[in-house]
Amino acid sequence: MSGPDRTSQFVALFAAHDRGIYKHILMLLVDSTATQEVFQETSVALWRKFDEFQPGSNFLAWACRVAYFEVLNYRRERRRGRLRFDDDLMQTLAEERLDGEDLLQARREVLPGCMDKLPPADRELVERRYASEETILELARRTGRQANTLYKALERIRRALMTCIENALAETPRGERPNGKGPRS
Repeated sequence: MSGPDRTSQFVALFAAHDRGIYKHILMLLVDSTATQEVFQETSVALWRKFDEFQPGSNFLAWACRVAYFEVLNYRRERRRGRLRFDDDLMQTLAEERLDGEDLLQARREVLPGCMDKLPPADRELVERRYASEETILELARRTGRQANTLYKALERIRRALMTCIENALAETPRGERPNGKGPRS
């Protein structure tokens, strides 16, 4: 792919995942100034290497791998820093970060099915609180319920959703996507 289509594809993928890439670099470097510098270098490297990306595969995983090598380059150039991790630890941290992203994505994929299992009143409360971003006090005023009661109800609903999500993921064969769309990339 070349020209405007390639540029559009890159921009769309990068925009969808730039926060995840930044968080990955921040987890590896800890220092926000260094993270910003490496994020900029990574952004350029991703564009330069975009021809190597396989369309349809996991862009975030690919981008985080590129970012990992940019972090290593940054560390090599600045060896005089006080806090240094060896490359094996850096690799382990990078892999754990990506594993965590996979788990979050799997949870996001099963959440709609778990929301559908909630009683309508619970589902409406969650949607009002999180989709419309109403505060608890606004919800309490509008529904005539006590704020404390709403907090307790939301906590109960969150626990029920988490249990549903964990059960759905436990039932998913390893390596399969929880939504039934085939292997994870």
